[in-house]
Amino acid sequence: MFNRIAAAFTLVLACMAPAAAHDLDVPVEHAQVIRLPGEASAVVVGNPSIADALVHDGRTLVVTGRLQGRTNVIAVDRVGRVIYSRDIVVSNPVHGQVALFRGPNRFTLSCGDVCDDVPRTGDDVTRTDALSDQQRDRLSVADQAMAGDDSAAMPQ
Repeated sequence: MFNRIAAAFTLVLACMAPAAAHDLDVPVEHAQVIRLPGEASAVVVGNPSIADALVHDGRTLVVTGRLQGRTNVIAVDRVGRVIYSRDIVVSNPVHGQVALFRGPNRFTLSCGDVCDDVPRTGDDVTRTDALSDQQRDRLSVADQAMAGDDSAAMPQ
């Protein structure tokens, strides 16, 4: 009886391993460079809210993780042939991060020499929205400065 269960378990693991081996693991807010076997003219991502893909040059694909989840990416050449197809698993790295719980509310901190708030899915919405608004304001000021706009002074 034990031998049958062990054999069935081994068979299940053997069937699962090849599929997992072909996944591309990308952490949230990180990028991965992929060298393509041919010139890509178009790239399609199954769910662009989970990952983004950009053809840097004809043979270099850059995949960026956006939100935790699973999707796929397909690159095609000029005549529409698939030259690259792979599942993408976007994970939330926990190295260097701390989750702070205050009652039912969670806050995520990214820590190096100093710990800073980082908005993550599942964090307290009020704090996450405030952090997102601050980041949006900072990016707006930077965009205005890049455009040479004199009204790029710091917000009051």
